[in-house]
Amino acid sequence: MNKLMIYIKLYNFSVNDYFDWGWKEMDEDIKYLIKKVERSVFAGNRAAAAKKLGEIGDFDAVPVLLKALEDSSSKVKVAASEALGEINDPDAVPGLTNMLADPESSVKKAAIIALGKIGTPEAVSGIVKGFKDPDKLIQKESVKALMKIGSAEAVSGLTSAFVFSDSSLKRISIIALGKMNTYEAARGIIKALEDPDNRVRQQAIETLGKRGTPDILPEMMEMLNNPVQPVQEAASEALCKIIGASESVPVLVKALDASDRKVRKASIEALWKVGTSEAVSALLREIDDEDWYLRSRAADALADIASPEAAIGLAKALDSHDTSVRKVIVSALGKIGALETIEGLVKALDDPESSIREAAALGLGKTGKTEAVPGLLKALNDSKNTVQEAAAASLGDIKAKEAVPEMLKILEDPESLIHKTVISSLEKIGTPEAVAGITRALESPDASVRKAASKALEKVDKSGTALDNVKNLETSGFKVLH
Repeated sequence: MNKLMIYIKLYNFSVNDYFDWGWKEMDEDIKYLIKKVERSVFAGNRAAAAKKLGEIGDFDAVPVLLKALEDSSSKVKVAASEALGEINDPDAVPGLTNMLADPESSVKKAAIIALGKIGTPEAVSGIVKGFKDPDKLIQKESVKALMKIGSAEAVSGLTSAFVFSDSSLKRISIIALGKMNTYEAARGIIKALEDPDNRVRQQAIETLGKRGTPDILPEMMEMLNNPVQPVQEAASEALCKIIGASESVPVLVKALDASDRKVRKASIEALWKVGTSEAVSALLREIDDEDWYLRSRAADALADIASPEAAIGLAKALDSHDTSVRKVIVSALGKIGALETIEGLVKALDDPESSIREAAALGLGKTGKTEAVPGLLKALNDSKNTVQEAAAASLGDIKAKEAVPEMLKILEDPESLIHKTVISSLEKIGTPEAVAGITRALESPDASVRKAASKALEKVDKSGTALDNVKNLETSGFKVLH
């Protein structure tokens, strides 16, 4: 409230009384400037005086400045508007709002900037009228003014731009809301995801993604259920950007409940980056996702994190009755290859699915641990050749000397189909007994087995030591062939 209103109310002055008294009390410089605004025949002088009154900032100048808004010169109207903005008197809002009907863009721009400085709800209502102006510059100034105000009313004002057909107005309003970076502003941007114009939706997606704050996650999740397909897609894309920038496990866990596959994928990959025990717990839950690809991504994430919690959790999850889930789990355990995975992989050797037993045998080989040997020895007698072969290969990778007697039995079995794999593993183990078994294989009726044995012996012969030991071996029961 300016000085005029105060004195009228407090002292029961009339307006004329105030001016008679106030004029006597008023600073001589202000008196001079007011006279100049009112009486100078030169528009430049009137404008300069109005500008100076704004710099002084005395409320006594408001009445004459409001009168100056009706000046015939646009230069004076601009100066008066700017001065009123500097003085920041809410009583000037109606007069400034009226300036938005002026034919001159410079006048309208000055009025909008002044209203933005005053910033009251009434000023916001005035600024919003600038959206209807055909001049893009005025629309832009209106958006900038509301953004600077930053109040809840300003947010409401910016979102009101979405009812207009002008795509560029809506897009710059979205950008302004993004720069305000408040929860209320973000909720305003969400409304733009329902816009029929794809350019507007894309601007909303980009702006929400850059903002990256997950405070609007519940609202965004709700948007995924929108019956309009383009709106769903826009919400999904925006959510993926928000989730991708988040490191908050509770937020990412909530996103795993999304109906949209892309959102769940984004959450899995974000949890993957986080890699904490809390993230591992969430990823283990995703092993049961209805989507096979997401199950696989969660398993890959756990395998890459490779923590004891991940290994133990995966092993426990093997109790699942879903074959595809068990395959994913065993594959992940195999990639981890740590001591904690052995129990789960050995357990998987009893799986009814041979492909899972095969993957488990190969996974045990990747651990490189002797604790895996008993399970692999058992798998050498599996009913499926593929499982036997995987077990034999893994025993070779581990260099399990205790496996040599069982492997030699396999070489003596004419019905076995894994002789070449056994020969390769015996060469890796490299004990005299193992080499003696390879030499015996040179007598095989199968040319491919003889060739495999010959190549294996060439590798062994490079050191010479193993062959010399075989020659002196009296307990092997094998004849060394040269």
